[in-house]
Amino acid sequence: MSNVRLTFSGHMVPLPIAPLYHGCRMTAENGEKKRRKERVLVVQEVGINGAASGQAIDLSTEGMYITTHEKFERNATITLHFCLEKHEIEVKAKVVYLHEGVGMGVRFVGLKPGDLDYLKGYIEKVSHSHSFSHSNQKKVLIIDDTQFYQAVYRQRLLSEGFSVLVADNGIEGLKILFRERPILVLLDLVMDGMDGYKVLHIIRSQPEIKDIPVIVSSVRGTPNEVNRAIDLGAVDFLVKATTSPNKVVEKIKEVIRHRRPAH
Repeated sequence: MSNVRLTFSGHMVPLPIAPLYHGCRMTAENGEKKRRKERVLVVQEVGINGAASGQAIDLSTEGMYITTHEKFERNATITLHFCLEKHEIEVKAKVVYLHEGVGMGVRFVGLKPGDLDYLKGYIEKVSHSHSFSHSNQKKVLIIDDTQFYQAVYRQRLLSEGFSVLVADNGIEGLKILFRERPILVLLDLVMDGMDGYKVLHIIRSQPEIKDIPVIVSSVRGTPNEVNRAIDLGAVDFLVKATTSPNKVVEKIKEVIRHRRPAH
């Protein structure tokens, strides 16, 4: 299985880029096509053992990656319950990856044939709806829980001809990101629930969205915070108090101009 290595709080950790495909030896190009066909990026509520809850962000017919604050042991068997559209699925799963403070990768155990067929159809349908289009070339996503900054940045971007998407928190931001595939993300760090660091961590672990540039815009900017954000993949770090909205938009335009074209 393929892994991505990512620096998180000064440590290198392996991140799964697809949930456990067995016996697959293929070229990188064919492998990527196969992974895209067999998995989809979603933000889906998941019940765990009838009590704890989490958010699935990477779903396949073999397993999922779940962000959760709850602690579980590697190789533990858990019970998952989730609903795709109106189809409810309850399945046993084995914990195969743990990323402390972020989430875990799990493999389904004994998925019912009817649920497997539904998952295949759901993944195919959602994958088709997520197809990238050139209309996204001017689309910027703002993830910030402060309405003032949302409004100021949105207005400046609109005046420069951008289409603007806005999210109040990390979970909502990921939902929009997976669905819309913007050309750039402007990300706040200090937010309730899932903070900006975890959003960065998740973005960089997913092959379909990991190359979308992320600019951090935060009220704080200590050297440790800047270094941590850059280590997690942010292309730049702007401190709100010392960076005008005009400067923010100029930086966004600069990053987009220098963005490497997707292959």
